[in-house]
Amino acid sequence: MATQKKTETPVWTEIIDLPDLPEVQMREQLAFVGLDEEAKRQMYLDGEPLLARAADWVAAAYDHLSRYAPTAKALGWEGRIPEEDLYLRRTFFSGWIGRTIGVDTSDEFARYLFHAGRVHAGYGPGRHFVPPEWVSLSLSLILRMFSEVVPAERLGLWGGYLAVQQEIMRLGYDASVALERGRTVVRINALGLALPALPEPVEVRIDSGTVREALEKIFSFRPELRDIALEPVLDAEEHAGWMEEVVRWRFKNNWTILKNGRDVAYLEGLSTRLKNGDKLTFLPPGR
Repeated sequence: MATQKKTETPVWTEIIDLPDLPEVQMREQLAFVGLDEEAKRQMYLDGEPLLARAADWVAAAYDHLSRYAPTAKALGWEGRIPEEDLYLRRTFFSGWIGRTIGVDTSDEFARYLFHAGRVHAGYGPGRHFVPPEWVSLSLSLILRMFSEVVPAERLGLWGGYLAVQQEIMRLGYDASVALERGRTVVRINALGLALPALPEPVEVRIDSGTVREALEKIFSFRPELRDIALEPVLDAEEHAGWMEEVVRWRFKNNWTILKNGRDVAYLEGLSTRLKNGDKLTFLPPGR
């Protein structure tokens, strides 16, 4: 029986197109709404009165969410509210509102917001799915609360900042929902040094049926995995007659992708076809 020839190009030389990382998109969006260092200095003036009201607002927000039937249903709070769940959610919310009042624009906060979007899509404790409209409406309630103490001339800055946060959460939400679109279901897991970036196997649905599409979806969903597995490649493409710099990605040297335990380098590389039930495994060097 003839054996398949190893592909001429290993996977770490193949280019992958991915959306910008959450922190890159957050920086661009903050610039768009004009939230620069001068704007942040103005917003810091509101820190003390906002902090003075923060605890009451956290309690009021969850009281409202638990009393309004659609959001109570989404949170799994129909009937008796689980005290442990309420405590965890209020703890998360308190951390978020504290960082928001401090006008956190760090890259780490962008990842935090992206993760919140994944949680809202059902990829968090309890696997509760929260429709995106309730997230955006909840942020509008927060802005209304802020308006009780923030002068009118600075309220627009806070509105822009919250709008950017909503967009970054939406990125995490959209990347999560995309996992569930497609005809072919494959399972992706990680071994060795890659395990912390993908601690649990994830089911991914794909349309094209290739390793490339499955990887594009999992790298969009788990930017943590991109941090350790990929490196950026600067490229250029034409837009309306102008050449613009773009960032694409490729695997770092000596990473291996296994399809059902077999290195895809011995198949068709990232173009290897997949079928229902196939398993892909990230196998990093130095394992």
